[in-house]
Amino acid sequence: MNIKKGIVYIFIANVINLAVGLFTGFVLPKLLSIETYSDIRLFQLYVTYLGILHFGFSDGMYLRHGGKNLGNINKDEVLSEFKTFKVFQLAVTVVAVVISLILQNKILIFCSLVILPVNVGNYLRNLYQAIGEFKKYSRFTNINTLLFFFINLILLFIVKSDDPNVYIVMYGVAYFAYWAVLELENRKLFGKRNAMIKREYLKSDVKTGFFLMTGNFCNVIFTSVDRLFVQFFMGKIKFAFYSFAVSIENLINALVNPISTVMYNYLCNNREVRKVRLLKRVVLLFGAGILLFAYPAKFIIMRWIPNYVEAIPVLFLLFASQFASIVVRCVHINLYKSNKKQNRYFACMVVVILISVILNLAFFNIFRTMEVIAVATLITNIVWLIIGEIDMKKYVLKIRDYIFVAIILGSFVFTIIIENAWIGLVVFGAVAIVSSFVCLPEGVGYAFKEVKRVLHKRQKVGE
Repeated sequence: MNIKKGIVYIFIANVINLAVGLFTGFVLPKLLSIETYSDIRLFQLYVTYLGILHFGFSDGMYLRHGGKNLGNINKDEVLSEFKTFKVFQLAVTVVAVVISLILQNKILIFCSLVILPVNVGNYLRNLYQAIGEFKKYSRFTNINTLLFFFINLILLFIVKSDDPNVYIVMYGVAYFAYWAVLELENRKLFGKRNAMIKREYLKSDVKTGFFLMTGNFCNVIFTSVDRLFVQFFMGKIKFAFYSFAVSIENLINALVNPISTVMYNYLCNNREVRKVRLLKRVVLLFGAGILLFAYPAKFIIMRWIPNYVEAIPVLFLLFASQFASIVVRCVHINLYKSNKKQNRYFACMVVVILISVILNLAFFNIFRTMEVIAVATLITNIVWLIIGEIDMKKYVLKIRDYIFVAIILGSFVFTIIIENAWIGLVVFGAVAIVSSFVCLPEGVGYAFKEVKRVLHKRQKVGE
């Protein structure tokens, strides 16, 4: 499947995810108490850490099959590898549950029980991303999104519960239901075969994927360091405010994921300097456009959820952080993977996390506010972009590209002080349009060319 068609499939899935995310992002904090919302978000944060418990198995599989397609992959091998992974994760689950029971930590017990369905889902998404089965990937994304959407609907409007334990238990049920659907879908794609458990898969995939897994986990830690600081040092209420801002920020992923997801398979086969640089410029334009969504979000918060107005400055700073890291997420990380430089990726992530922790500690000790934690996150993302550009000199951008990044970040952060959301939108939009034409003419030209091509194609179909 080519990159454009892959982006379309993932984009459709993520539009659905965005619609559902808008609902849950704004309605959950509106209808739930701040304490309940905080506990739910803490559980969801801990679930994101479960990926480390495959110890690199999933990432080793991902690297081994990257760039292949369904026609040239060995289906017996895929199913045998998958069965070995499930048995391995079952053993990990048993150990984790026992440890959680000994510690008598309720949230850890809930998290331990969903290790298997969560990691199986991530494993299969990795597989379909690696072999370019983006239609299947998008289907799984839709199923997962809609399951959680309907559970939230039932609990909010029918059960009308404000008990965080009820939500967490039902989320666990959703993970297992999702796993059941995955198994049925997987049989349709690879058929019914008597797969064998082979220890060599465990050994080879963990060995190959360990550094990529640790790099990815460091990425997860990096994107949650700020929340951990707020949760441990500023209490449940501030954590709820900050997590709310993060939940709205995460809606950006519904627009970024279509690019970052298909890019690995594409970059496995396309590493021409000119193409990669053009790709980075288009990604920067796309990122600047995404920032526009912060202003309607601000308006909705002020009118719909005034209790969370404190989160608005944090939200803008986190949106800016997403823009600063969009080239890293869509291009740099996938270049590390496609070039099999997972050790280098891991080393970069360790450096970035250390910088993040140091900045968070320093800023918090001086100012002790949520906003400075978000500022530390923004600065760290800018440093991460610089590290990636230095590390990949072959694909480094021009000075005017970096000027564009500086203008976009500066003007966007400046509009935080503009109380009226729509005036802020106009000011930033004007700056973004002018700077795009001046600094990124190639990217703008390519974008217009693609839009014109799509419209012309639709016109021909209509005729």
